[in-house]
Amino acid sequence: MAQLGWLIDLDKCTGCDSCTIACKSENNTRPLTSPVPSKNGRGVLPDHVSYRWLVKQEAGVYPLPRLTFTTSACNHCEHPGCLASCPKADVNDPHNENNAIFKRAEDGIVLINQNVCIGCRNCIHACPYGAPQFNSSTELVEKCTFCIHRLYDGSGIRTDFEPACVTTCVGNALHLVEDFDPTQTGQNAPTGFADPSYTVPSTRFATGSP
Repeated sequence: MAQLGWLIDLDKCTGCDSCTIACKSENNTRPLTSPVPSKNGRGVLPDHVSYRWLVKQEAGVYPLPRLTFTTSACNHCEHPGCLASCPKADVNDPHNENNAIFKRAEDGIVLINQNVCIGCRNCIHACPYGAPQFNSSTELVEKCTFCIHRLYDGSGIRTDFEPACVTTCVGNALHLVEDFDPTQTGQNAPTGFADPSYTVPSTRFATGSP
């Protein structure tokens, strides 16, 4: 089975948020400004769904402080924690599209079947990368789909298109890997990236030109 994956060049990411904006526009996800009443009655809480986001971290010490950026989304893991935790998915049959969460056999993309999801949020708690997100409007869970609607035509043939985040990255920091090598999982990962041995994410990191 081929596995699509990500290559993220940490030195080239400028923190511009182009990838997050492109993702939100492409997938029309719930906007950040959607307010919902807080349970304690003290106003409203921000409510949004974003398949891709930017992690900003302070580093260095005075007089040379710096800010680092890492673009983040679903890593379409080899052993998805979200799938394993889902009560509407069979871990022994992970490729079954009738599961609420399934992993496509042909390219390794992990998808959530909105017609089967019950919104229990087990997957949100199980994912070490924060990819699944609850949509309070639909009361279901969503996440990055690798822009599968761009990758394949109506006949299921692979196109030359790439995910919106990749094509929009102004620094050429984000790349689609056509056949990800699982032995490179989490390679050169930045501080805070969860131990890749948990789920074997299809993401590796680099510095400089890929």
